[in-house]
Amino acid sequence: MVRVPVPPLGSHECGRLFHRLLQLFLRDLKDAGQPVGRHQYLLGAVVQLHEPGRAEGGGSEAQQPRCACCRTPYPCRTVLGVAVSAGLPIPWPSPAAVVPALRDAGLDPGPGGEVTAEHVRWARGWGAQRTAQGSWEIGITVDRGEVETLAVPDDAAMARYLAATAVALSSPYPYGWAEDAGEAAAVRPAAHEQAADWRERVQLPYLDVHREYGAPGDDTS
Repeated sequence: MVRVPVPPLGSHECGRLFHRLLQLFLRDLKDAGQPVGRHQYLLGAVVQLHEPGRAEGGGSEAQQPRCACCRTPYPCRTVLGVAVSAGLPIPWPSPAAVVPALRDAGLDPGPGGEVTAEHVRWARGWGAQRTAQGSWEIGITVDRGEVETLAVPDDAAMARYLAATAVALSSPYPYGWAEDAGEAAAVRPAAHEQAADWRERVQLPYLDVHREYGAPGDDTS
């Protein structure tokens, strides 16, 4: 059974497998029967720019791959952020196992941060403690120093929570931002033109063949 490799990745082939599985996962983030979306296609193109490149100096199969674009350890911050935020099922066994990948991507917790088998201290207003039963209790500091408590059932769930919190993508402009009407008007006609062009392009065989992939929709038996 094919499983998503757990970063840090120990070889170029592991990096290629991670990259392929991420792209297939992103391909399936639509309802089956829907055509490939333009935004979905563009996201795949961006991820493709950050594919794993072979290590320099020979013997690359036994070395940690590096991002072909960033030249940092693969998965780079861009790929790791997309993978985690989209929900790629990376089977990290524990919170501590996530830390090396975060460190490679430049996402260390910062001064005072620490992740062990029993607790997490993160420099973004939250921390967690492992209970005797193996679950985790997360304390999140909210307004006026009040702490809200969240429970997760096991180490794997805590690992996913840690990864998601560390790579949390902020709302991209203009979503959740105040936009300038003049700037929006400047690009809208061209955007509408490109949307019309995409409606024709998506019918081409190399894209239309992927229509069947994706999560079952409401009308799919």
